[in-house]
Amino acid sequence: MPTKTKQEIESKINKELLRFLKEHLGEEAQAVSSEVIDDAIIVRFKGVLPLAERHLSEAPGGAKLIHELKMKLIEKVKPALEICIEDVTGAKVTDIHSSFNLATGERIEIFTLDRKI
Repeated sequence: MPTKTKQEIESKINKELLRFLKEHLGEEAQAVSSEVIDDAIIVRFKGVLPLAERHLSEAPGGAKLIHELKMKLIEKVKPALEICIEDVTGAKVTDIHSSFNLATGERIEIFTLDRKI
């Protein structure tokens, strides 16, 4: 099987994670970009804050509630997320770091792998 280029891997990651985001978290992103760096992958989703969550974020305590919900959801789907990345890269995921910023409506996922790809 021919070796995939870095750009082909990043493109496949983008496609698969957009699908994953919609199917497992019920979210859609306006844009996604990924960068493979040695044994890590950084994925940035833009525009993942739905209108209802934007409104809730303006209410007292709303921002904290949304942040807690998003972090709990990502914890719940981590095993499936690991499988998704492993299927695309052929490398085992050793750790996932997640962050969500309400002010920008962005989600960042960092995947640490067991080897360089």
